[in-house]
Amino acid sequence: MPHMKTLNSTLKPKTFFSVLRQILPDLLILPTVALMLSAVMTWANVGFGELFLARWIRSFITSLVILPLILLSLGALDKWIESVFTSLHRAGRTLIVSLLTAFVMESVLALAITMINNPWDATFASAWWIAFSRSIPVGVLLALFMGYYMKPKMDQMRQAARSA
Repeated sequence: MPHMKTLNSTLKPKTFFSVLRQILPDLLILPTVALMLSAVMTWANVGFGELFLARWIRSFITSLVILPLILLSLGALDKWIESVFTSLHRAGRTLIVSLLTAFVMESVLALAITMINNPWDATFASAWWIAFSRSIPVGVLLALFMGYYMKPKMDQMRQAARSA
């Protein structure tokens, strides 16, 4: 019984605020990324005309649904890169993961946003390519920023929230 008492006294119950501190960065970053990428892709598909705002809202909502699904699958990519490139410096592995993440995210988001903004005809492939190629620089910058700066900061915040 003394062992049980010691175990219980070291466990801290999770409060609402400690859980919120763990997930808050993700809750803030995801819509920000979705907002930026959907804006660039919508602009690539329809331009800055009278259709832009209405289509951007639809593209943003679509991105909010699709991005979490993409990001869930990228955790496996990160683990795979870590296991395959064990001799590569951490910065190199982060670069590979960031670039692959950008290409995967931009490919899938460009497909989804092009599907809702363009007809399914002979122009679809070129519309996808325009959305992808114009958004990939933004996606690469975001992925590098996330990989080298935000992910380490978010991991620190999660660790602090767990130990609090």
